[in-house]
Amino acid sequence: MHIHARRRRTAAAVLALAVLTTGAAACDSSATKSSGAEGSGGTLVFARTSRGVTDLNPTADELATNNAYTLDKIFEPLVELQKNGDIKPLLAKSYKVADDGRSWTFTLRDGVTFSDGSALDSADVVYTLERHLEHGGALPLSAPITAVTASDARTVVVRLSRPYAPLLADLATFANVILPKDLDGRTEKEFFNNPVGTGPFTLSSWDRTTGEITLAANKTYWQGEPAVDKVEFTVVDDDNQLLQQLQAGQVDVIDSVPAANVAQLRANPDVKVTVSDSWQQGLLAFNTADGAFKDVHLRRAVAAALDRKAIAKATTYDTAAPATTFLPSSIRFSAQDTKILGYDPATARAELAKSQHSGGLSTTLIVENSATSQTQQAQVVQAALAKIGVKVKIETLDSTTFWTRFGKRDYDLAVTWAISDTGDPSNLVNWQLLPDAADSYHTGYHNSEVTKLAAQGVAATDDTKRAEIYAQIQQIAADDVPTVPLTYIPTITATRSDVHGLVVLPNGTTRLRDVTRK
Repeated sequence: MHIHARRRRTAAAVLALAVLTTGAAACDSSATKSSGAEGSGGTLVFARTSRGVTDLNPTADELATNNAYTLDKIFEPLVELQKNGDIKPLLAKSYKVADDGRSWTFTLRDGVTFSDGSALDSADVVYTLERHLEHGGALPLSAPITAVTASDARTVVVRLSRPYAPLLADLATFANVILPKDLDGRTEKEFFNNPVGTGPFTLSSWDRTTGEITLAANKTYWQGEPAVDKVEFTVVDDDNQLLQQLQAGQVDVIDSVPAANVAQLRANPDVKVTVSDSWQQGLLAFNTADGAFKDVHLRRAVAAALDRKAIAKATTYDTAAPATTFLPSSIRFSAQDTKILGYDPATARAELAKSQHSGGLSTTLIVENSATSQTQQAQVVQAALAKIGVKVKIETLDSTTFWTRFGKRDYDLAVTWAISDTGDPSNLVNWQLLPDAADSYHTGYHNSEVTKLAAQGVAATDDTKRAEIYAQIQQIAADDVPTVPLTYIPTITATRSDVHGLVVLPNGTTRLRDVTRK
């Protein structure tokens, strides 16, 4: 799921899972090398609102969003997430899965080189996947892989102990980008301070103090040199400054437009605003392991006291949709017909009466001070719960303090967000509902039936069966309420009007290889 202390999300893709039962091959018939986009070159200034880049190691134990969304411009995976959630071959030109679903064969493209000119071959892929299996890191490779071998210089075979439906989705993430074998003989520190990848950009400069980083076009990129010469990633942590700099032409791209400012930017002819589907959700999290919210009836009372439609309208200016399940509607097997505890004050009071706090209680809610919509949601939650006798004190924290406390489960209630790294439901199930993955997103939730169903969900090779399994999981989560999904949040990106070709992916990252300025 997207990255917090690892990254805020958990979350790639609509899989062609029929191949598990048919054994059919998937391939990309496009030309190996394109001519590159025509444009004016120059520098693209990309402003981000969260902290700067601190690490380019894809298997680091802690990996912030900006780290992941920078290294994926330098390195590339075997298969690639598309804007619509599909997965297509990238460094692999094709793949084939065995009839029993227990081995996948990837055939590499010819003519792919790293930025230092060395050729990509199967030894690099074997090394990378084995390294990830050993290191784990922020987004572990959880497939039941028993061996990764090279049949020849162009062929890699991944063997599994049992079928694993999300394998392609996992391989498409930033954590499985392909590195040169043995890191070119350098130490990890040496290599990731000056990395070599197959991607469209290379590292030009990096200010470790501010985290601001500049990438240069890879002139030997196998799909053709990018049209822009450089990409400067800057950090602007004030929304007003961010908007002013975009409108003044000081920056070219901002990737997190505040919902309240969408109309203002759309009125500016020098600016383009794009609202894209994403795998992100806003949510209210409970500490289900310690304190009052161990009581499921109290959690259910809170869920029924919240009007999600009103929350979406009031705090996101109608840019976000009210949420139902913890799986956003754009994710495969999201069961939007799940019976949730919708807004019903009578039910809220009845559930409160069943709880150990039937007379009400006082509690504390934490929220980040940098997120306007979330602080507004915290206030709405506070007002709604007061009506059923739950008094909420809001603690507005800086981002570092918030994620430290949330990660240690040092809270009662928390308004926050999550985003899936992949479009397979297993990603958010693992991240939000299983105790082994970040303590069920720092809620402490555990349900043995969910754990059992989750294992069945990744092993099933039939889409109908998978849909049934994930529908069951979503219903259990709706009944147990470890979190209240509040909104499904789109990605709102703004660029100068002369920027073309920017691709925004549903997991929150942007693809820059085809960007032009004209």
